[in-house]
Amino acid sequence: MTDNFGSRVKTLAVICAAAVVGGVGVAVATTGEPADRTTFCAFMPDAVGLYAGNPVTQMGYEVGRVESIEPQGDHVQVTFSLASGRTYPHDVRAVTRSKSLLADRSLELVGNYASGPMLEPEQCISLEHSHTPKSISEIAGSAADFIDAIAPDDGQESIRATVLGLDEALRGQGENAADMMRHAAAAAADPDKLIADIGSSIANMAPLTDEALRRWSSIRSIVEQMPAVVAAGIDLWPGVIEVCEGIGWLVATLDDIQRNYGADIWPFVHGPATDALKLAATRSNDIAGLISTIPSVTPFLAQQTTRDGALTIGYQPPTVALTTAGTEVPITRLLDQVLAGRN
Repeated sequence: MTDNFGSRVKTLAVICAAAVVGGVGVAVATTGEPADRTTFCAFMPDAVGLYAGNPVTQMGYEVGRVESIEPQGDHVQVTFSLASGRTYPHDVRAVTRSKSLLADRSLELVGNYASGPMLEPEQCISLEHSHTPKSISEIAGSAADFIDAIAPDDGQESIRATVLGLDEALRGQGENAADMMRHAAAAAADPDKLIADIGSSIANMAPLTDEALRRWSSIRSIVEQMPAVVAAGIDLWPGVIEVCEGIGWLVATLDDIQRNYGADIWPFVHGPATDALKLAATRSNDIAGLISTIPSVTPFLAQQTTRDGALTIGYQPPTVALTTAGTEVPITRLLDQVLAGRN
């Protein structure tokens, strides 16, 4: 009996010891907190909802915890510890994250290390790389500011003034609004006219499009030759400038003639010249007959010069001898010598 009782006690002791060891192992495995940790810090705009002991996560996986939070003027310094064996980039970002506005927040490290500088122990993440969501108080304050802006307590009555101004602006516009509504209703009730107008426009454009398609080769040729034509036009442009300058000079000359001699020219042009043109126009048949006789007169004159005893006119260039170089001979003496030589 005594032996059985002793064996039972021993068995129970072994079971209790195994249970204690197993419980400790399960607790260690559950917490997953390694004994070796590295301390870092981050400068945050605020620490609303963030407390010591809150988890530090990366991609939602817990990698450490918040150790302390200290105010630093217009921002706070959050000190946290991370499990050893992991590396983080030098420009890693710290963001406070929560599933709701009321729940405690966790510190999320954004950025995985690939290569380059690493975040060293005791190094703080800069304020430029830290972000926090808006707090409930800030959201409520912004809403209060908005409500105060549209309905201030200083008696300005902004909403009432806005409604009164809108009423004043729309006063007397009832007929215009009614006409607009009637026109819109008519257009909505009879859309066939609008569709018919669109169809007419498309139908009227069809011949133009068809002609353009038939002459597409010519259009393409013109477009392809356009650069050469433009280049030639650029080369000819100096000539155009010279022509314009010549036209300007011609206009200036005509203006000068008009100013100085217009009083003499225009009476003649409107008088005898006009009469002569009118007379020539009325006697055009006679003038044409006179001109037609010129080819007959020419052979007659040629025949007269070739016959024996025909009418001839002799001509010999005068010869004048000047013995002294540079001697000036009066024109009257020169003519006398010419006449004496012919006699």
